[in-house]
Amino acid sequence: MQSLFEFIDQSVSPFHSVSSAESMLVEQGFCSLNFMEPWALVRGGKYYVTRNGSSIIAFVLPEKIPTYYHLSASHSDSPTFRIKKLKKQKGDYAVAEVEGYGGMIYSTWLDRPLSMAGRVVIKRNHTIETKLIAPDKDLFVIPNLAIHMNREINKGYEYNPQIDLQPLYGGKDASLQIILEKEADLSADEEIIDWDLVLTVRQKAVTAGAEDELYLAPRIDDLASAYATLQGFLQGTETAGDGMALWCMYDNEEVGSGTRQGAQGGFLTDVLSRIEDFYEMSNEQILCAREASLLISADNAHATHPNLPAKTDGEFPVFLNQGIVIKYNASQKYTTT
Repeated sequence: MQSLFEFIDQSVSPFHSVSSAESMLVEQGFCSLNFMEPWALVRGGKYYVTRNGSSIIAFVLPEKIPTYYHLSASHSDSPTFRIKKLKKQKGDYAVAEVEGYGGMIYSTWLDRPLSMAGRVVIKRNHTIETKLIAPDKDLFVIPNLAIHMNREINKGYEYNPQIDLQPLYGGKDASLQIILEKEADLSADEEIIDWDLVLTVRQKAVTAGAEDELYLAPRIDDLASAYATLQGFLQGTETAGDGMALWCMYDNEEVGSGTRQGAQGGFLTDVLSRIEDFYEMSNEQILCAREASLLISADNAHATHPNLPAKTDGEFPVFLNQGIVIKYNASQKYTTT
């Protein structure tokens, strides 16, 4: 559990999720590949490749031409707020302008310490570079309205994200730009020209319950699945058989996966095509191998709520700590066969 907690705590943005996974892969002898360069692969080799810095695929090449693929797929992103503008002055206050990303319970973000994380784009010596940043500092708060000014709030409230949920970070002279420049360790002739930043919950992962049988953490969806499948992949990298193992972690699942680095993009197809080219597989061998493959799409499932059990199907109850959930859906939202 402690290793899972460390992974969750470090993975404060999709870019940091990939960076955390990279560190674990490198420690196990995996080599990095670049899509813009030829791949010098060897049989038995262990490799990984990233796209957009927020999605990653790792694989182990078998000694023989693969006749099937075993894959797992999870996602690196979680519901949050993306920072559109670093500063928007509201009276004597400085707020960041944000937009909701994915589906979330708005009220859980109010009145708690928040920070930011992601990447900044730096102009350095006539080149463009990116750098991950995650200030270890309580930077923001989305302040609630006092109950004295809204006596009806406990009867329900419809939040307007553009009005109610813009995060405060200080007086009118406060500057996030200065904090970003310090985090990026800029010299006098360098400048930040863009960013891709999200709000992050400062809460660390912890156990709970009478016997520590529960745990509380942000970003459980889907870092818990990403970590579990990565551990399984690292512990099962046998290369003597006819199959090939791949581990995938995609970005943008929370908004439909339709991006170039999302599960509906061509990331996996591009990786498989280059591997199949290395083995000089015929088109028929490729089609046979792909048809014979198995993909586990690993994401969180909802357990039966102790206070609201009627929200789930009583004939198929799901309880915490009682095993893996296999999802079926008549509308094919889950394509389990």
